[in-house]
Amino acid sequence: MNRGFFRALLAGLVVFLLFCGGCATLPPTRPLGELQQQQAVALFRETMAQQRDCPCCLDAQVRLSLKSLVQNGTISGFVQAKAPSFLKFTALNPLGQPMMFLTTDGTSFRYIVVPEAKGYEGLVTAAAFKKYAPPGFDPAHGFFWLAGRLAPEKLRIFSVAQDPEGHGLWLELAYVGDAASEGVAFRRHVLFDPKEKVIRRHLVADSDGRIMVDVRYDDYAPASNGVPDSCRMPGLITIHANNNGALMELTLGDWLYDTSFSAEDFRVNLPPGFQLVPVE
Repeated sequence: MNRGFFRALLAGLVVFLLFCGGCATLPPTRPLGELQQQQAVALFRETMAQQRDCPCCLDAQVRLSLKSLVQNGTISGFVQAKAPSFLKFTALNPLGQPMMFLTTDGTSFRYIVVPEAKGYEGLVTAAAFKKYAPPGFDPAHGFFWLAGRLAPEKLRIFSVAQDPEGHGLWLELAYVGDAASEGVAFRRHVLFDPKEKVIRRHLVADSDGRIMVDVRYDDYAPASNGVPDSCRMPGLITIHANNNGALMELTLGDWLYDTSFSAEDFRVNLPPGFQLVPVE
């Protein structure tokens, strides 16, 4: 595959895939008393349980801004998602015409570049796909990364402490069985806002404490009628890559509430005359 393919693939994949962090240290925390810890854990688990009943789909406009030493730019379009792993991004040119489609079901992906009249498809385990998906980002949980939530899996909580700047509670946790295919266990560090009942930050660290994924969630949109506040979606997602200085922001808005999708909605057919390129 040529360099042009990798440049094109980067433009699409960064919409969903999170840069490798490389931050030097974990955030500082302040200890809590034993009773406070118990109350914090109980509230967190209660909120996570409530989120299991949140709507399973999202549909919104999105603007992606990327700033780095090698690339700067903004691209706009639409993003659609369905739990647990279905994602679809449609990028538009300045005239509002589709110029790129990226879809994945958590197992495979298809990426169509309209100006090139080409489509690329393969498994998410392909080297080209994993190049932009660091350890700790599981495509099978793609919807929950975008929604600012944890996957509805059994959690093991190791510790809870207070954020020194008053932004909430830091919980160190892991999905039960949360390990890479290579057998490397991950620890998640989640900044939970107990007042708003939302996640403000989500870090994934390896067994040596090296942060691989650092995501911040802000500007949560109001919940639709009849939906708990804990189901609100983030309006701003910020991903910082400390190893290369890259800063990516996803601004979401114009939500379509009560959206329902099927698996068929995340399949994009290759237009007539387009070349299909398998990715390994």
